[in-house]
Amino acid sequence: MVEKTILESGLTVISEYRPELPSLAMSFTLLRGSRHESPVISGIHHLIEHMLFKGSEKYDLRAIASLSDRLGGSLNAFTGKELTQYYLKSLDETFPQAFDLLGDLVTAATFPREEFRKEINVVLQEIRESRDNPDTHAFELFFSRLFPDQALGCPISGEPERLSRLDRDDVFGFYSETYRPPNLLLAAAGHVNHHDLVREAENRFGGFAPATPADFTTGEPEFAFQTTVHRKPSLEQVYAVIGFAGIPKASPLRYRFMLMNEILGAGMSSRLFQKIREDQGLAYTVSSFGDSYHDCGVQMVYAVIEPKNINPYLRAVKHEIEILKREGVGPEELARAKDHLKSSIVLQMESNLSRMRFHVNQELYHRREIKLSEILEEINRASREDIHQVLTTHLDLERTAVLLYGNVPDDTVENLNLAAPADAW
Repeated sequence: MVEKTILESGLTVISEYRPELPSLAMSFTLLRGSRHESPVISGIHHLIEHMLFKGSEKYDLRAIASLSDRLGGSLNAFTGKELTQYYLKSLDETFPQAFDLLGDLVTAATFPREEFRKEINVVLQEIRESRDNPDTHAFELFFSRLFPDQALGCPISGEPERLSRLDRDDVFGFYSETYRPPNLLLAAAGHVNHHDLVREAENRFGGFAPATPADFTTGEPEFAFQTTVHRKPSLEQVYAVIGFAGIPKASPLRYRFMLMNEILGAGMSSRLFQKIREDQGLAYTVSSFGDSYHDCGVQMVYAVIEPKNINPYLRAVKHEIEILKREGVGPEELARAKDHLKSSIVLQMESNLSRMRFHVNQELYHRREIKLSEILEEINRASREDIHQVLTTHLDLERTAVLLYGNVPDDTVENLNLAAPADAW
């Protein structure tokens, strides 16, 4: 059972008691990420994530590393487009020390001046490394073209020239104003009692005056459906991303979308994997998946292909989508997709860390607890007609964003229209 408490300070606390294993996963989640940044402070949330590990009022950076190892688990963090999360896995017997460490990092970071400029350089190196990774850089380029001049299209780590201009005092001031109880969610799953978690949270946040959450709303993004060719002849392959308008995180269609992807390109038995890789040998890597946010989503088909196979690959994707939309999904195909999706969800829920993140997402995007049985029932209830409606409504070949990145031949058409007859390009 998931329990929830909102403290007087505004902090939300949720937990699930799982006594069968002597371990726990715990996190503090900030309800904002790179999507909430203006161009002037691009990358600030990711930089703050780094700085929180450089020392707090109680622990310097070496003490943080030492205590994290002694807890017997792992301490880490990530910055996303809509949230920033700090999490820890440990044995249940270390819960008081684990909470003290995690809580001090999040609420009492000191941003040592001697570490700030060094960490700027570390992040710049991280950005350069990601740009050297064609897989990562392809998606950054894709989102920058899909959402031009919008925060959703900016890289999470920020742009080097803007990041280099950030000032330590300004960044620390931003942290102090933002990392307040109403803007944070404390979550845990495992062998930890909710009463104990609330008690520790009250001790940590008792000195904060009650406040209302900050307004983190953003303008609804606008899609730019276009074809972008970004040539890099030093690469041997071409990284191809095809994007359609998807669905928000809390959409009632989300499990139908997952099933559609299972059938289209999410598994080894999917249409794209079998036809494009196994039958035609056009790509080693090919898949389809969705990326969702609170108000929108992107449905993607991704592959890594040889330059000579660009047009045959795009024709093959177009062909498989058209067949699915015209002929629909077979009963055995849908049953197999349901079995694979259900098993993936159930097996993932065996991990305390996965369950903790599952409850965080429910609280942030659904504002209620959704039981596993409810999810499985929703998947079982999906019909062939439901999947066909998703296919015909959302996989619109007239409205696609296409990115080709890598060793793209000079004669490649730069304004592909996937809805046009295949022999037109």
